[in-house]
Amino acid sequence: MRLTEIVHHELERHLNPGDCVIDATAGNGHDSAKLATCVGASGHLLAIDLQPAAIAATTERLESLGLTDRCTFLCEDHAAALHTLRTAYAGRISAIVFNLGYLPGSDHRIQTEPSTTVAALEACPTLLRPGGLLLVTAYRGHPGGAGEAAQVATWMQQRHNWEVRAQEPTAHGTRIPPILWQARVPGP
Repeated sequence: MRLTEIVHHELERHLNPGDCVIDATAGNGHDSAKLATCVGASGHLLAIDLQPAAIAATTERLESLGLTDRCTFLCEDHAAALHTLRTAYAGRISAIVFNLGYLPGSDHRIQTEPSTTVAALEACPTLLRPGGLLLVTAYRGHPGGAGEAAQVATWMQQRHNWEVRAQEPTAHGTRIPPILWQARVPGP
C-alpha cells in the first residue's frame, strides 16, 4: 500500500462527521478532498499552502466535488498560519496532515523548509484535541528533503507521551523512498 493510501485509510478510520481538520500543505488538493469528505457537511477543513497555484488547484478540486462549503483556504506559510490558528482552534482539531517537499508539476525550487516545518509542527500540540492525529509525509529524494525529514524525525522523537510510528516503503534501486510519521496525542 502506498503511503498516500495509508494516510487516507487512517483518516477514514479516525475522522467523524462534524470534525475540524487541517491540511497544512494543500498542494494539489488530494488530502484536502479526503479530509473534507471524511468530516462531512457539518465538519470543517482549513487548507493551507504558501503557493497561490496550490490554493487554486485545491479550490478547483474541492469545487468539482461540491465540498467548498465546508472549507477555508489560507494562502500562507504553514508555520505562520498554524500559529495564528492556535487561538481560535486550540484543542479542537481532529487531524492535521502534512505532505512535505514541493508542489508536483510546479517549480521544484519552491518547497517546504525545515525551519518553517518544525515551527508548524510546534503549533500542532496546541491545536490537536485529545486523541488527535498528526500525519506527516516527507519526501527525501530531492535536495533538502533528507534534512527536513531528519528534523521531523527529531521532533517526533521528542513526543514522549504520544503514540508515534514511522513507515517507509522498501527502497527500489537508488530512489530514496518517502517516510510517513503517524502521531497520536494522548487521550480518548
